[in-house]
Amino acid sequence: MKIGLISDTHSAGSGWDLPTPVLDALAGCELLLHCGDLECIGVLDCLEQVAPVLAVRGYEDPREPGERLADTLRVVNVSGVKVGMVHDIQWPAPPILTTPDGAGLVYPEDGLPDLLRRKFGETVDAVAFGDTHEELIEWRDGVLFINPGSPTYPGRRHLPGALGTVAIMEVADGAIDARIIEVGRACR
Repeated sequence: MKIGLISDTHSAGSGWDLPTPVLDALAGCELLLHCGDLECIGVLDCLEQVAPVLAVRGYEDPREPGERLADTLRVVNVSGVKVGMVHDIQWPAPPILTTPDGAGLVYPEDGLPDLLRRKFGETVDAVAFGDTHEELIEWRDGVLFINPGSPTYPGRRHLPGALGTVAIMEVADGAIDARIIEVGRACR
């Protein structure tokens, strides 16, 4: 199964302003996971032109009844792989800290599986998160940590005008593969 990951779109207005290269990069995905800071529900409607969407709320995101937009975090079971989704990996507790530049994670020296079980309420195979606008793919203690970055507002370590990013995760026979895709032009 091919899954598109996106976060931190920060779309004002109707939400239908996602650049065409973002939608093109996600074409062919069977499911899209949005890790928050969408800012308006229309972003999810726009993304559903590509594939069904499941999302978690960011800090200032609206609420929506139903299953599409979870309040804080969620676990999505995709072809037998459990993906824990949260906007800010530092919240809710227990936190996994980010490096000062937001480009990396500071893992506990031991007990990561227990920490993730307490955070998500169950064991997860992957953690998809956003907030930092910095793309990341990293394996730790058998768990994939993935931040797709932002397709419209790349993080601080990027130069002005840098390309935005999304991520593609493929799941087959319980194995996970992930990659970052550069898309379009940044808004800033």
